[in-house]
Amino acid sequence: MLEAAIWFWIPLILVPIGLWISISGKGKTLGKIIAALGLILVMASSWTVPSSNSTAAGHLLLSISAPTILLCYGIHGMIFGGNVPVGRLDSTARFSGYFAVLISLVIFCLMHWYNMTPLWRDGNINPYWIVFWPTFLLFATSLSAASALALISFGDNRLSEAIKLSILSVSMTGITLAGIIFDGYMTTAEEFQDYLWLATADILGTVIGSLLAIGAFAIVIWSYEKSLPLPESSPPPTEDEIKHVVSLAENHIGGEEE
Repeated sequence: MLEAAIWFWIPLILVPIGLWISISGKGKTLGKIIAALGLILVMASSWTVPSSNSTAAGHLLLSISAPTILLCYGIHGMIFGGNVPVGRLDSTARFSGYFAVLISLVIFCLMHWYNMTPLWRDGNINPYWIVFWPTFLLFATSLSAASALALISFGDNRLSEAIKLSILSVSMTGITLAGIIFDGYMTTAEEFQDYLWLATADILGTVIGSLLAIGAFAIVIWSYEKSLPLPESSPPPTEDEIKHVVSLAENHIGGEEE
């Protein structure tokens, strides 16, 4: 237990602390170093404390780090290589971004249907992988579809981007259906379906909870504002106050000279 706290839980706590220090501006370099060191120790925890079951999360982070970095790079190139007002990259960044996203999705698919599946102990599949994979697919599908709908509804001359997001959403839906129909390398289609339903419940619960929290906050603010008395009308200025204002205006705009 002590080794798990030293080599997994404390480094895990250091990640958000380092990010907070970096974002707050109190020490950007120091914060990045702390967050990076904590993340590296978490990903290496499957070797430093192999007896702890918590280290399966660190093992999964290490396993998906390469395709995740590639995916983030691709999304950055796709966004800032297009029609954006600030921080626009070269036009080639968009095409390299498309390629990077495609390769990252291929790697994720190989991790499910080929022998690249993350294995943890005794040749068994990492328990967090089967949770991550359906959740990732469902979240990516929903986010792409919602973004495409938002671009069509509120965007100006964004039809091309909306079509591309729709294609991405349809592609992610196809991968999800393939997972439902075909068995994976270490998991069955029935197991994928079970975790897909759990992922659906998690995402819907998060969305509903967020909406309820925002609604509760709005009701509290509205109730407080409604309970406040109407502001009283201020009395008219006195002769001395008028003279003071006039004198200030004359001193600043030269009214006496005109």
